[in-house]
Amino acid sequence: MNRLRCFAVVLAGALAALPLVSQAAGYPEKPIEMIAAGNAGGGLDLTARALETALREARLFPETFVIKNVGGAGGNVARAQVHQKKGDSHVLYLESNRIYVNRIVGTTQLSHKDVTPIGRLITEYVAWVVRADSPYQSPKEVLDRLRQNPEAVVFGVGTTPSNDQMNILRPVMAYGIDPKKIKVVSFKSGGDLMIQLLGGHVPVISTGLSEAIEQVKAGKARVIAVSAPRPLPGDLARVPTWRSLGIDVSILHWRGVFAPPGISRDVVAYWDKTLAQLVKTDAWKKQLEQHGWFDAYADSATFSKDLDAEEKIYTEILSDLGMAKGLKK
Repeated sequence: MNRLRCFAVVLAGALAALPLVSQAAGYPEKPIEMIAAGNAGGGLDLTARALETALREARLFPETFVIKNVGGAGGNVARAQVHQKKGDSHVLYLESNRIYVNRIVGTTQLSHKDVTPIGRLITEYVAWVVRADSPYQSPKEVLDRLRQNPEAVVFGVGTTPSNDQMNILRPVMAYGIDPKKIKVVSFKSGGDLMIQLLGGHVPVISTGLSEAIEQVKAGKARVIAVSAPRPLPGDLARVPTWRSLGIDVSILHWRGVFAPPGISRDVVAYWDKTLAQLVKTDAWKKQLEQHGWFDAYADSATFSKDLDAEEKIYTEILSDLGMAKGLKK
């Protein structure tokens, strides 16, 4: 009996020392549905397609992706769909900081805490863009006119609330202009926004550089300000930043990957490993260069912490603007 007991103890210890079988073993088992929370041609759509292309070229993912564009309501429609797919590890979701801003302003009850953060991928900067034939040559010309009459210039953005919107309101506030009087019109998406600008329906838009760069290269539009903390390299080196104009504002417009709530930790760990490998590859670096993006990779744990910190900052800003309607009193 003593020998049996001793053997049982030894066997139990040996089993405990063995690595646990990962719940993600065999994952992925089928194609991944990748939901871009915006219409085709917008920044989130471009990010989803860049991610799919780079993973395929780097041979880091054995399955395929089915990209699904779900625009509308500032990303709320897509977020609701993802939230309803609880536990589905074969769904990914591309979104920006709207994921917590929308809850603050009261357009949805869902935030980043209602889905699963997987990783922050890239950041770009937000720009003021005008038509090539616009009379505005600098952002200070626009701001000076707004100082005389805050309703004199109508701005276009892809959606509100958003970093595009903050890239209008924050410089305006720093310039001593009442942001509540500024006219900001939102359109369906970044792609639709550019159509409105080129069609002459709005004189100035605030949008991600990646959504404007092709029209700028084609000579149809000009960038007059960028939200980067320091001057950008290359063709945009002469474009003023807010800080170069004496306005202490910089805005990073990141895009990240999320999954439905309730997926296993092993699936999250799978994507932590895969994305960490991806961002070091030439395939991914080629996508960054092509779209004018900047690397901002953060794993799931870091991403979650940063989301909480950003949410706190934007809560303060939007509360000061009287826009934090979604917060409980």
